[in-house]
Amino acid sequence: MELESYRNFLAIIEAGSFTGAAECVHVAQPALSKQLKTLENFFGAKLIITTRGSRQLILTEAGRILYQKAKYICSLEDLARNEIDNIIGGAVGTLRISAANSRSSLFISTSLKDFCQLYPKVTYEIYEGGIAEQAQQLLNGITELGILSVPITHEDSFEVLFQRREELSAVFHKEAVWLDNTTSDITLKELSEMPLSVSAGCCDLLKKCCAENALSPQILSVSTTRNTALQWAYEKTAVAVVPIEPGEFLGSDLVTKRISDTTIDLFKTVVKVKDRPLSVIAQNFLKFYSQKRNSQQVCDLKKLLSSGNL
Repeated sequence: MELESYRNFLAIIEAGSFTGAAECVHVAQPALSKQLKTLENFFGAKLIITTRGSRQLILTEAGRILYQKAKYICSLEDLARNEIDNIIGGAVGTLRISAANSRSSLFISTSLKDFCQLYPKVTYEIYEGGIAEQAQQLLNGITELGILSVPITHEDSFEVLFQRREELSAVFHKEAVWLDNTTSDITLKELSEMPLSVSAGCCDLLKKCCAENALSPQILSVSTTRNTALQWAYEKTAVAVVPIEPGEFLGSDLVTKRISDTTIDLFKTVVKVKDRPLSVIAQNFLKFYSQKRNSQQVCDLKKLLSSGNL
């Protein structure tokens, strides 16, 4: 089956109509209809249902499967083209990343900003979403690398490239009435007496830890993103409970305290699909990320040594 047929099938689905697809790919509607019929005959299944009197296209289960696989098939050709371009003209192309909602802003400021300086011809596509969305984006070939804040589903399908430990932390506004500036840590019991805003990825973990200590947290808000959970702290309305990287600075208005009596293993994780080759751009980024990560670990170690905590 020619790749053009797959690309035009994708165009029909993504445009939502034969008319829109025809305008997008500059192919006449009858030719698109003929290509769709050829695909249906080839796979022996109806792929799209059109209802009389309606312009809406309904994707069948077979059509949904082909849509996902066609995305991957076409992405392989794009990767090959990008890698050849890289060999001919240097590091050019697009780095496609799936990022957890709570990680995209920090990832840009700590990694992509500096990578841009090294590879000014690279552009970026960052797809934000929950863990299920990230897994599908990676498996479908829409993205190459995943920046995760919680363990991924279908673990057998993915390869972990890097992990960095995070801490479940309480974040206060510096003027919050609940803030005790005499300590750097806080206990679950103390937190349970305060209104809390929690990121969705940490909500169940916090509840489990509290239940193990016979505590009932006062959760005011559960937010999809970490930034939204932190906004409640900015407004002095709640204490945010979110994952924090070692040494991460949230701004001069916020104070971070480690929750001293939790045993939760939290990691920021970088993954790829197992046995799937990466583009040259993605490989260059991983080398850069590894060097930056090692440099940061050295800095963290020097800080511990100078503070006498090691």
